[in-house]
Amino acid sequence: MGASELLQHLRGAGLILTVTAAGALHVAPREALTDHHRTVIRSQRDDLLLALLAEVEPRPTPPPTRRSGNPLMTPEQGDECHAGGWDAAEIDAFRRRQARFMRMGRTADDADHLAERLSLRDRQHDDRRLCLECAALADNGRCRAAARGRLPGADRLLKPVPTLMQRCPDFALSLGLT
Repeated sequence: MGASELLQHLRGAGLILTVTAAGALHVAPREALTDHHRTVIRSQRDDLLLALLAEVEPRPTPPPTRRSGNPLMTPEQGDECHAGGWDAAEIDAFRRRQARFMRMGRTADDADHLAERLSLRDRQHDDRRLCLECAALADNGRCRAAARGRLPGADRLLKPVPTLMQRCPDFALSLGLT
């Protein structure tokens, strides 16, 4: 009797044969196993494993992706940011930005996330900026350009969301950033 026929015979006897995650043969329920079943299964274990594996349809493996876990980016943006790796100039810019954001009082994680988001911005040739990058952002979080009346329609006490990417007509890059 071949492995396929034996497999059908054992199933007909009420046995369930499966392959474990470790690649071993598992037979249940134990109460339905006879000494004859045990002897036959031991003698043809390898053939039974191959027959069981042949029944399973191969499942396509999804392509590996890198998910940054950055809350400022979608998973797809994280993948795009790191696609192909970073060159030396991108790494240097990331490190400078990260250090600058930490000097500004941001946590290490927040500084990493902000610097990574700006790396993606550079790759996408996006012309928007963060208020955190602007020389006009005061230590108290207010915009000096708005306070001077240089932003038409903006409140002079404007306290912008510093991590929101936007276009500003009075943007001036803060020292230490690129």
